[in-house]
Amino acid sequence: MHLWLGIFLIGVMGLILGLLGGGGSILTVPILVYVLGMEAHSAIVVSLVLVGGTALVGALLHQRHCQLAWKQGLLFVAFGAPLNFLGANVSSRVPAGMLLVLFGLLMGVAGAAMLVKRAERKNLPDGRSIWPAVASGATVGFLAGFLGVGGGFMIVPSLVLFLQMPIKTATGTSLLVITANSCVALFGHRHALNPGGLLLLELVPPALIATYVGVWLAQKLSAHQLREIFGVFVILLGVLMAAYNGVILYIR
Repeated sequence: MHLWLGIFLIGVMGLILGLLGGGGSILTVPILVYVLGMEAHSAIVVSLVLVGGTALVGALLHQRHCQLAWKQGLLFVAFGAPLNFLGANVSSRVPAGMLLVLFGLLMGVAGAAMLVKRAERKNLPDGRSIWPAVASGATVGFLAGFLGVGGGFMIVPSLVLFLQMPIKTATGTSLLVITANSCVALFGHRHALNPGGLLLLELVPPALIATYVGVWLAQKLSAHQLREIFGVFVILLGVLMAAYNGVILYIR
């Protein structure tokens, strides 16, 4: 029963990742640990393989429908990865409960920013200046390392709000960045590379099928609808996380 529930929830993860360009790592590790009973370190490795592989397929599927911003995406990775390590180092000095509260609050801000009505660009920005991509990539990289997440919920708003990218292009580009970040993180966890191939074989197909459906839905929805779905999803998840962990901190 737990396996079938886990397969269903991993499918939900793939759907959200393909549709919104983020949310995979937030959902996958809890599913693996609390539903499928995996040990935490093994769950992280399996999550990186699942999310990274699913994000790669999602990025390639998005590429079929709209142009990905390869230059901005690679700049995000190049300048985000070093700051990711710095953020992880700083976060070790902050209580875990406080980190999760900050995580929830940041998600709420990111979601609210996406709900603000703005004119949607039809094409990619000309990209003459690389500094917005460098600054956004470094900031998101630091926050992702500080909060211990893949950062998809921050990548999409950064690309849309600061780089003025169409949201459908931003969604695919976010998946490209998540793929690269997962590979970097997987290298960092190479000492724990024994995730269990049988479980992956059972989880990868539903994740990929659901990602395909998510990408298909993303192309059917308008840019305004996609922004609203992203904003509401991120706000709700952020409020739940901040409220739950705030109560835990208060009780302690």
